This record gives sequence, structure tokens and C-alpha cells, in this order.
Amino acid sequence: MPVVRAEELTYAKIRALDMSRAVCFLPVSALEVHGPHLPLGMDFYMARWMAEETGRRFSERHPDWTTVQYPPLPLGTDELPLAGSMNVDQRTVYEGVKRHGESLARAGFRYVVVTNGHGGPRHASALEAACRKVSKKSSIQMFTPSVAALHGLVTGKRFDQVEALIERPLTEKEKAGLLAGEHAGAWETSFMLVQQPELIERDWQQLGLDRSPTFRPLKRAGETIIAACESLGRETHTLREVVDGVSGSIGWLLNAHYGYGGHTVSYQGDPSIASAEIGQAFREIMVRECLGYVERVTSGEMPATEVRSIASDAAIIQPYFFARMGIVAAVAAALLWF
Repeated sequence: MPVVRAEELTYAKIRALDMSRAVCFLPVSALEVHGPHLPLGMDFYMARWMAEETGRRFSERHPDWTTVQYPPLPLGTDELPLAGSMNVDQRTVYEGVKRHGESLARAGFRYVVVTNGHGGPRHASALEAACRKVSKKSSIQMFTPSVAALHGLVTGKRFDQVEALIERPLTEKEKAGLLAGEHAGAWETSFMLVQQPELIERDWQQLGLDRSPTFRPLKRAGETIIAACESLGRETHTLREVVDGVSGSIGWLLNAHYGYGGHTVSYQGDPSIASAEIGQAFREIMVRECLGYVERVTSGEMPATEVRSIASDAAIIQPYFFARMGIVAAVAAALLWF
């Protein structure tokens, strides 16, 4: 069979695999509160579905390859800190995925695809950094295409594809709702309306627009830096997205722990405009983009280290950033002292 489950393989079957024509999929996402209406496993379901559907389509196109599906790894950071979320620190995600990748490399795998349904900035950066590290250290092709694919959708860059798939223009209300932010909002609610609608609370259509409070001191500091960069003629679009994302994440953490910004925010976006037809389009675009990356990497057209998203751009959200800065500061202080 071209698609197999890792937990069902024997040692003899692993050794018999032609690793030059085998690709394994490893979903990595934790359980997290997704509003009052979606299940804790929202990101988990998405990561697993992307692995299974991308793997299935890859196998259909390449029957001479073996696709190995690994069990999902329930691990995540930057989870919303409300009762039910399962959160670990960023280093744990990075080290866990790196060590899984190293084990797969020792088993002989040359192609490893990590799928992910969680858009937390430091979670995504940990996955991408771990994949790059394993690819370089172990000389395999390990990559995670999920956030690169997700980013185009949640920023509205794929509206034309959505409209082609649903065979009608999106309404202005739908566009506004889909651009209003995403955590248990329109996109994810639409996904679950297709995946397992029975798990969604019945009053989801009564939920209006909501968003996390922005941590204003960081936002102001970021705007100052952006203005300075613009005055020098530099492109600031990516920097603005990072500032908005990080200040929003910090504001959300303070909201959950200390009530910063008012009422407790458990979702971001507008679930009320979700629909199964948008969910079908969302899923189709995601799997097409993920499959495209898998095709390019396995064909040798693109190295795994080049599969990266906005999560790999900002140094401040990378694993061990502050530890390294501490070492640099300590060395600088020692040099000044002596």
C-alpha cells in the first residue's frame, strides 16, 4: 500500500522501505481553547487532516512512493492560557520536534513533512527552526509548509481562489469577517463545519466580532521603529505584521491572566459569517499549497530549508533568542570589565 501508518510497521518493514521514495508526515499541534464554540482539538484536527489529505493526494500522484503517516504530536506553545489549553514553552516545542526529526533521520527517512494548525508566532517559528536544524545537521529534507500556506489565506491573498471554488463572489461582510483576525473565527469555524460539525456549539452563529486587546506600550514602540524604517525608505510590511502579532499575543496573555483590556477574550474574528462552502474552499486551498511544497521538495526543485513563512523572519521570536542575547551581553560585559 502506498499509504501506511507508522505505528503499524514492523522493524522488518521499516528496513524494507525504499527511503529514497518514502515521505513521512508528522502533525504537531496542541489542544487549545478556541472560543466558546469550537473544540479544544481545532488545531490538532487541522494538522492531522493536512497530513492525511496531503499524503493521500501525493500517493495518488506517485504510486511508486510510500507515504508514512506518523501519529500526531500534541505539543504547542503560545496557546491561549485558559482552562483546557495544553501549553509548553517554545524551547520544548523546538527540542521535541528536532529530536523527533533526528530519530526519523536515523531510521533512514529523507523526507519529513511537519503539518501544523496553530498560528502562534513562536510555535510556528519553533517548528520551522527545528526543521531547518535537522535538515542541515542530518542531511535530510525536513520542512513545515502549513503556516506559509495559512498566511496567504488569513491575509486575504487567496480570495480569488476562494471565490473560484465556491463559484460566487464573497460578500463584503464575508471579506471583512475573514480579514478580522483568526482564532476560532470565520476560517476555523468554517473548517470545523466540514470536519466535524457536531462538535461545534449550537449558538456559534450568535457570536459576533471580537479580538484580543493590543499591548499598547509594545505597539507604540513598534510604530516608532516602523516610522524610522520608512523614513529610510525600507520596506516595513513584514515588520508591521510582526509588531501587530507580538503585541496582540502579549495583550491576549495579559487579558487571560489579569483582565487586561476588559472581558475575557477566547476567540478572534467573526465566527458568524462561517459556512461549510468557505470551509471546503479553505481546506482545498490549504492542501493544494501543502502538496505543492511537498512536490517541489521531493522532486529536488526546492530545498527544504527554503520552505519558510513570516514566522522565520523576526529574530525576536526565534527559539533561544533571549538566551543568546544573554550570552552576548555577558561576553560584552566581560570584555568591558577586562
